[in-house]
Amino acid sequence: MAIDPVCKMTVNEEKAAAKADYKGKTYYFCAKGCKEKFEKEPEKYIRR
Repeated sequence: MAIDPVCKMTVNEEKAAAKADYKGKTYYFCAKGCKEKFEKEPEKYIRR
Protein backbone atom coordinates (compact mmCIF):
# COMPACT_ATOMS: atom_id res chain seq x y z
CA MET A 1 0.00 0.00 0.00
CA ALA A 2 1.09 3.54 -0.74
CA ILE A 3 0.02 6.94 0.55
CA ASP A 4 -1.35 9.48 -1.93
CA PRO A 5 0.99 12.47 -1.40
CA VAL A 6 -1.80 14.97 -2.07
CA CYS A 7 -4.76 13.80 0.04
CA LYS A 8 -2.92 11.24 2.24
CA MET A 9 -5.33 8.40 1.41
CA THR A 10 -4.03 4.84 1.43
CA VAL A 11 -3.81 3.55 -2.15
CA ASN A 12 -3.33 0.00 -3.41
CA GLU A 13 -0.52 0.30 -5.98
CA GLU A 14 -2.16 -2.29 -8.25
CA LYS A 15 -5.51 -0.47 -8.29
CA ALA A 16 -4.36 3.16 -8.16
CA ALA A 17 -6.36 5.57 -10.32
CA ALA A 18 -3.13 7.20 -11.44
CA LYS A 19 0.62 7.18 -10.86
CA ALA A 20 3.51 9.49 -11.61
CA ASP A 21 7.28 9.20 -11.51
CA TYR A 22 9.21 12.07 -10.00
CA LYS A 23 12.93 12.14 -9.23
CA GLY A 24 13.20 8.38 -9.58
CA LYS A 25 10.30 7.53 -7.29
CA THR A 26 6.80 6.39 -8.24
CA TYR A 27 3.87 8.06 -6.51
CA TYR A 28 0.37 6.58 -6.50
CA PHE A 29 -2.89 8.52 -6.42
CA CYS A 30 -6.48 7.79 -5.42
CA ALA A 31 -7.82 9.94 -8.28
CA LYS A 32 -6.62 11.67 -11.42
CA GLY A 33 -7.31 15.03 -9.79
CA CYS A 34 -4.72 14.33 -7.11
CA LYS A 35 -2.17 13.42 -9.78
CA GLU A 36 -2.88 16.67 -11.63
CA LYS A 37 -2.35 18.71 -8.44
CA PHE A 38 0.89 16.82 -7.75
CA GLU A 39 2.23 17.40 -11.26
CA LYS A 40 1.66 21.17 -10.98
CA GLU A 41 3.60 21.47 -7.70
CA PRO A 42 5.39 18.19 -6.86
CA GLU A 43 7.81 19.74 -4.39
CA LYS A 44 4.90 21.08 -2.34
CA TYR A 45 3.63 17.55 -1.74
CA ILE A 46 6.85 15.61 -1.25
CA ARG A 47 8.13 18.01 1.42
CA ARG A 48 5.17 17.32 3.72
